[in-house]
Amino acid sequence: YKPSGLATQTNRLGDVDVVSELKNYRFQKEKTNNEPYIGLIHRLDQPVEGLLVVAKNQAAAKKMSEQLEKKQLDKHYVALVYGKLPQEGILENWLLHDKKINSAIVVSKENKEGKYAKLIFQAMKKEEISLVQIQLITGRHHQIRVQFAHRGNPLLGDSKYGTKESNQSSKEHKVRTIALCADKLEFVHPTTGE
Repeated sequence: YKPSGLATQTNRLGDVDVVSELKNYRFQKEKTNNEPYIGLIHRLDQPVEGLLVVAKNQAAAKKMSEQLEKKQLDKHYVALVYGKLPQEGILENWLLHDKKINSAIVVSKENKEGKYAKLIFQAMKKEEISLVQIQLITGRHHQIRVQFAHRGNPLLGDSKYGTKESNQSSKEHKVRTIALCADKLEFVHPTTGE
């Protein structure tokens, strides 16, 4: 479980991140002189909380990465979004990641630099704020945040992709960080096959 605000992995010297914390934990627990292996399989944006899967050895990391590549690692999220949504839906867009400003935008299908993005959602509560379950089919930079903002339903607490109205609603409901949580992962265990 990665709390909101903690980076999954960082290159900044002295910054705390999930990978470093797990290496330190294994180093202390296993009482070894070697640096413990931590195979990062996927990431969560720093303000997003939730479940991550990491591998304890290279063989497991290889098998898990293959599952991710073949879309056999299912990632599910819950989010609070601004505005009403239909009971269920599919969002399909082409996203362009601008690394200079660490942001993504929806572009036309014809844009050669855009990458296909798809998610499936189900609204569990549909009012001014909708509680939504999300299954991520592809894994693009800021995908959930960008796709919901593009359809006019930005996530609460998302100052980057939010609107004036959604930001005001976030303040009124005391949402201080992005209301997005990775709450379920489905995969085949690389050793047991379960």
